[in-house]
Amino acid sequence: MRNICLAGLICAVSTPAYAAEEAQDNQWEIGISGGTTMIGDSDDQSYIAGSVTREIGDAYIGIAASFTDPSATQGLLRTVPARTRQITVFGGIGLNAISIDGRIALGRRKFDTENLGSEDTPVVVDSSGQIFGTGLTLTYDIPVGDNGFFSPSVSADYDSVDIGRLATAPNGRLFSFEEREDGFSGSLAFSYVHLFGDSAAHSAGPYVAIVASSNSTVFSTGTVGERMTQLAAIRDTSGQGDVWMEVGGSASFGLSDNLRLSLSATQTLGFVGPEATSLSAGLSISF
Repeated sequence: MRNICLAGLICAVSTPAYAAEEAQDNQWEIGISGGTTMIGDSDDQSYIAGSVTREIGDAYIGIAASFTDPSATQGLLRTVPARTRQITVFGGIGLNAISIDGRIALGRRKFDTENLGSEDTPVVVDSSGQIFGTGLTLTYDIPVGDNGFFSPSVSADYDSVDIGRLATAPNGRLFSFEEREDGFSGSLAFSYVHLFGDSAAHSAGPYVAIVASSNSTVFSTGTVGERMTQLAAIRDTSGQGDVWMEVGGSASFGLSDNLRLSLSATQTLGFVGPEATSLSAGLSISF
């Protein structure tokens, strides 16, 4: 099964489809991951996530929980910082060279209780909102030589998020308000994975994708493993569509028969506003 990165900045490490035969005896997997997204000159946003996955024949199902720190949204484009906690249920099935992966995510966003604005015009924010996402990915694995796989994939996602924003009243004072943003996203991605080491225990390769969204304000990670860990609500304009590219790479190392380390890095190209760089790492143990 392929690596899957869940909405709301969750990275659940699962077994690649091309290595499924080696993992038939290991039907459970527990993973923990973390990462950061760097956007322009703003502060970094970090997240941590944990997941449990159960393999059932050629299929799998799992659940993951994540917490996202809001520091990167502090003062960014007048968006109110929010701490996001999210639960995601995910699953998939491999049908020979074709794999289908999906996810459904629900979460709460707690807008920080703090003063925003100047000392003369403070704005106190103390409220919460919701986040929801669902997505589906179809992948086709093509063997390349004895140790490689080229994998084109297509994804479709829907995301909805409640956002706290700041606005200026006619008298010049700042005030906060909550709004709901939603939209659809789709991507066409291509990745290559090269297996190496004893018993092909390690893998590494590049990734490139074209992503289109009807509302880049709410675009978040879907079911493609290397897709950008993108902040929710970083656009000052509501409902803004966008098309951009993402490039990056990932690597996975078998530290032992049951322990695996996964790393990934991704960069946006042509994203409206500041470009973003995403870095993540995860450990998983199977039994």
